[in-house]
Amino acid sequence: MEALRKHCRSTCALLIAAGLLPSSVAFAKGPAAAPVAAPGPAPAATAPAADPAAAPVAEAPAKSPGELCSAAYERTQTEKLAGHYVAAAAAALECSQLQCNSAIVQECVRFYGALEAETPTLVFSARKAEGGELTDVRVEMDGKVVAEQITGRPISADPGPHNFVFIHPKRGLLRLSETARVGDKARVLEVTFADPNAKMAATDKGAAPASSGGVPVMTYVLGGVGVVALGGFAYFRITGVNDYNAKNEECSPNCNPDDVDPIRKKFTYSYVSLGVGIASLAGAAAFYFVGRSGSPSVQASIAPRSDGAMAGLKATF
Repeated sequence: MEALRKHCRSTCALLIAAGLLPSSVAFAKGPAAAPVAAPGPAPAATAPAADPAAAPVAEAPAKSPGELCSAAYERTQTEKLAGHYVAAAAAALECSQLQCNSAIVQECVRFYGALEAETPTLVFSARKAEGGELTDVRVEMDGKVVAEQITGRPISADPGPHNFVFIHPKRGLLRLSETARVGDKARVLEVTFADPNAKMAATDKGAAPASSGGVPVMTYVLGGVGVVALGGFAYFRITGVNDYNAKNEECSPNCNPDDVDPIRKKFTYSYVSLGVGIASLAGAAAFYFVGRSGSPSVQASIAPRSDGAMAGLKATF
């Protein structure tokens, strides 16, 4: 028997060497067969390491259609109260589906119709300064892109003030602030982009001459007013002084007040005329020099007072 076993072992060894028989089959029943499980702890290479991040997470149970419908119905009301008409209309559309309760569907359909009538819509338009329309304009509302290009279709917006930015790849950007009102439908927001070629032409030509060599018309007008006002000052002042001296010799200090009041008025008129004359002449000089220097604006003001007049002059250089 021992010889038979040795013969079998040698035969199996030859088969294993030839690759015709697995070693586990050859020595499965022999006394020298490898043990199925080695005693002691399993090797580290075969035991998976514990990973806390790989621990299974319990998934939240999916909400039923009824719960989703109720949540959408509540969201419809809260969003509208917050002024978010667009989000409220989306929630109302969500809870008006057939899988929802019939009572909720009726309420959501009613809410959706009311929101569609009240939600303002805007239509964007962009034009060229030299004439013609632009469509390759991106529009942003409150920092978010609402249109990649102008299509003429209305865009829904929440009621309230909004900031818009119209961006053209060659003409730059324009900013616009408008308030969307409840019930506004297809309200047109239009901007006009300047002609970039015109700007380049103006830059190439350089600045225009600051002076045309002529005298501004307002210089003549204010100069004439100033001369007349100074003449009025001289008239009222001289006649007032003559009347005062006459009354002083005639009845002072017991003169009738009715006779004295006209003299006081002449002195008041002389002060007013003097103020108007000085302000007019100063304005005429300012218009002359400012007009030649190319200043955009000059403002003159005259305010009467009880003791004369106050004149003001403001020039922007």
